[in-house]
Amino acid sequence: MLEIRRIREDEGPAVARLWDRLGRELPGGDPMTSVELRRVEHMLSAFAWHERAFCLIAVREGRIAGFVNSALSAGDGLLPGLTGEIETCYVTPEERRRGIGTALAKAAMAWLREHGAGDPIRLETWLHDGDAKVFWASLGFAPETICMTHYAT
Repeated sequence: MLEIRRIREDEGPAVARLWDRLGRELPGGDPMTSVELRRVEHMLSAFAWHERAFCLIAVREGRIAGFVNSALSAGDGLLPGLTGEIETCYVTPEERRRGIGTALAKAAMAWLREHGAGDPIRLETWLHDGDAKVFWASLGFAPETICMTHYAT
């Protein structure tokens, strides 16, 4: 049986290890440093009680099979209302193709709407990942802009 629920504070380290696993699966991905891992653990633990940011976990057979984290934002405050953004969604490889990602994504969208998010709900994903694009498109997401990043080094 699958349970989707909000993370508990003491589950931050376990979900941070999954986040690290996600990073290692990305092309050119590296493991987190111990400092990065502690920061992510702290952030995830805070999602247990935060008003505008949350992490939902999927628990199957007593194990965390995946997670999604999202947040509400007023943006720059110039426009009325709140925007919802799905930031990270991950399901362990051994649990994929069982509906867990869909359940997590739908639960995140429902939470955002229930807490005041208007249209649109935003999502950031890797453009090179065809499976991710197909997955999110199946949930009604469409490409809108290209985000480019400049690094100083």
